[in-house]
Amino acid sequence: MKKLIGAWIIAGVVLWLTSMILGSRMVLDGFWPIVWTAAVIGLLNFLLAPLLNLLTCPILLLTLGLSRFLVSGLVLVIAHKWVHGFYIASYWWAVLAAVIISILTGVIDRMVKGK
Repeated sequence: MKKLIGAWIIAGVVLWLTSMILGSRMVLDGFWPIVWTAAVIGLLNFLLAPLLNLLTCPILLLTLGLSRFLVSGLVLVIAHKWVHGFYIASYWWAVLAAVIISILTGVIDRMVKGK
């Protein structure tokens, strides 16, 4: 349970930092939209992303994994539709946000784990 809460906190911090980087192109209106967006993205990544990755497997192989950001961008757009208080300007801004989220998550994970 501690790992889940820790991952949820890191996801929330990363979402907030990404919204600060992207400015008006990605907006989170307060604490609760950050919490709910992190939860919805986590749930979508658990349920929907594996299916989407399976369907896009040939493209994934051709792009050497870079198309995974396209799937992550789609997950962000779906979360935008579900969470009140979370706004992303377009699909392509969501793809850029997915890249930033991936980088920030890697950096924060390394800092937390001390590697």
